[in-house]
Amino acid sequence: MERSDQKHILVLITNPFAVLNTIHSGLMGQLGKCYRISVMSDLLTVADVDHFNKHFQLNMQLLKTPVPSVSTFEKWLRAVETLLFGYCFGLETIRIKVMERGRVFHWLFSISQKSLTLILLSTSVMVFIRNWLIRRTTLSDLYVPLAAHNFLAVVSTSPFDLRENAIVNSLQIHGIPNISIIISWDNFTSKGLMNARPDLVLVWNPSMALEYQRFYAMFGELAAIRIAGIPRFDIYFRNPADESSNPAGVPGTDANTRIILFPTGAVKHHSCQNYVIEDLLEYAQTRPDVLILVRCHPRDDPRRYDHFGSVKNLRVFQSFGENTGKVPPADFLEILHFQLTTCTVCVQVASTMFLDAAACNKPCISIAYDAHPGVDYAGSVRRFYDYSHQLPLHKIHRKYIVYDRRELFGKLDEILGGRHVTTDLGKAVKCFTNQYSPDSALLSAQYIREWLG
Repeated sequence: MERSDQKHILVLITNPFAVLNTIHSGLMGQLGKCYRISVMSDLLTVADVDHFNKHFQLNMQLLKTPVPSVSTFEKWLRAVETLLFGYCFGLETIRIKVMERGRVFHWLFSISQKSLTLILLSTSVMVFIRNWLIRRTTLSDLYVPLAAHNFLAVVSTSPFDLRENAIVNSLQIHGIPNISIIISWDNFTSKGLMNARPDLVLVWNPSMALEYQRFYAMFGELAAIRIAGIPRFDIYFRNPADESSNPAGVPGTDANTRIILFPTGAVKHHSCQNYVIEDLLEYAQTRPDVLILVRCHPRDDPRRYDHFGSVKNLRVFQSFGENTGKVPPADFLEILHFQLTTCTVCVQVASTMFLDAAACNKPCISIAYDAHPGVDYAGSVRRFYDYSHQLPLHKIHRKYIVYDRRELFGKLDEILGGRHVTTDLGKAVKCFTNQYSPDSALLSAQYIREWLG
């Protein structure tokens, strides 16, 4: 229940995954015990906020103040800044993304890294661009009415987004501090720089804390940093919800049914994933007790899989997206938890689902081969496993990666045949999730309260 004497905080939500990490996870509920919460969003509607308030027993208020737009020039400059950032710090993720642009561009990128002079010059240009973008997105006059709310703090849930940076920077000069929540393990090494100066940063694990210190030390503005784990992973410590009405896309199964869960990846990274489904169907062809559940990525179009509609042992499930709305439904995490708990094995392509499956102590096979053999590395799914955030996982990840269909079938035989022990996987990934108890949402809120005093 909101009290008139509660201090007021502003939460920025411009990303569907930030909705999961702040609202669905329970973090907003924990903050609501101590603060009056206003939300500024170009994603959520009044109806969405009302629905979440009712479902999660919250008392959020959606502000009518619009989220600022970003000019084409600012987007272009942001892209240059990200390129220079990857160049100066020698980040594998950025190098691989440059490789995708062509061999000549990649050659120039790589060869120039041998010149200390060029690195120092690029660093100076990067610092200049960041400072310019911060000044450019500081709109003090525009947000005077917003500052009049006397917010105790502004919480940025997508701090690599220039739109949120503009709000944060504009309020900061009015004396309102900025709390940044990093919502994914790849953000520091793939999203470039935060063009804002956070006062408090919440991260998943110690590795991310070190990344922040490494990348932002040159600016002399190191914020307080707290390691809080992953709020949305708290649900994996609970018993899965009763899904007897089957909203999770898993039909009634008997004890002998073995489910292969295949969550598709983002289409912009991996445009065609049908070949994985086709291989799974071929594997299941002589195994009538195997069911394949395809869980569509939010940016995936389930119509791409319409031609599989007549296959009896395959189900396609759309979590949310163009056909269901851009905002994750209130039961998103419950359904994902149910699907992971129900499946026998998860098959994925270089996504965070490896960590989700491990947190549920489920074996997870990672696909590292393409629809056709001989694909150049720059266009192959193999490159995704060399991204900077994936590299620390290699020691425990290696035995779960398959490089052709034969290896996939062999690993499925091992797991579905009961010859695979999963108890070590959940323990092994805890250094990445920092999830030793179901308290990340509580811990995040506690860190924010302690820091705000």
